[in-house]
Amino acid sequence: MKSAAEFMDMGQARAIKKIIEIDSVNTDYWFYPASTADSRKAQNVVLVHGYRGDHHGLEAFAGGLTDFNVYAPDIPGFGSSSALKVEHTLANYVIWFEKFLKGIDLKNPIAIGHSFGTLIVSATEAKSSPLKALVCINPVAGGSTGGLSGFLLKVVKSYYWVAHVIPERLGMIMLKTPLLVNSMSSYTTKSNDKQLRKWIKNQHKTHFNSFANSQVVWQSYIASIDNTMAPYVPLIQKPILLIAAELDEITPVSAVIEMSKKMNDAKVYEIKNCGHLVHYEAAQETIDVISEFIAKQSD
Repeated sequence: MKSAAEFMDMGQARAIKKIIEIDSVNTDYWFYPASTADSRKAQNVVLVHGYRGDHHGLEAFAGGLTDFNVYAPDIPGFGSSSALKVEHTLANYVIWFEKFLKGIDLKNPIAIGHSFGTLIVSATEAKSSPLKALVCINPVAGGSTGGLSGFLLKVVKSYYWVAHVIPERLGMIMLKTPLLVNSMSSYTTKSNDKQLRKWIKNQHKTHFNSFANSQVVWQSYIASIDNTMAPYVPLIQKPILLIAAELDEITPVSAVIEMSKKMNDAKVYEIKNCGHLVHYEAAQETIDVISEFIAKQSD
């Protein structure tokens, strides 16, 4: 069984960086051509990462999905992509994603979103139906966020608010402090494997601070916590795979199951002993489930 780190290495070995301009703003994205199938005939897959991440977060999936052509953008304002010239709301991210798909001429791709990325792909499909199927990992299904998670949500919101109203230099120092990044990493990582925990912390240290400015962090954070997939699921008629995690502190599995009942063609897969970092802690299992799901869309 390969680790997330090994899959990431496999992905980076065939990654081709590209840039597209959308509404006078550059979006950087990476193309991973199919290596175990004819890339001219392979199914196209697009990865949409979550809040404060960049394409590296899902690069293990790009490395493992070798039968498919995989496209992975840094969403606007994160990674090396420029910030939008408008507010970073969910609606504006949907407009960007629609134009991204058209701009690189991706017709009927299968979209894989993680966390905030599940909001972007589901809202886009509900609006204009450009996708063949969807995979939503750690989907933002709503449900009660109480106890310690609920308390931390309020603390983080207050922290981000302060960071975006004070002078930019001080705000960026607040947002990039190692204490914040390490605390988040430690809280969301559920594995007891010391080496894996160290690797995950390093991934967050390397990529979690790749954002344009404090306004992007605040605006997109509000977009991520003020929205759920609930308004969009009744409008989605395409097949959708919902990958939930037993220990996810953002969305309980029960909320994902309940949401699936309101969808036309949904399947729920639960990963045990894992939380919100499925892409790091259960990469092999997730890749296997996704591969099986995509194969069925080609039958």
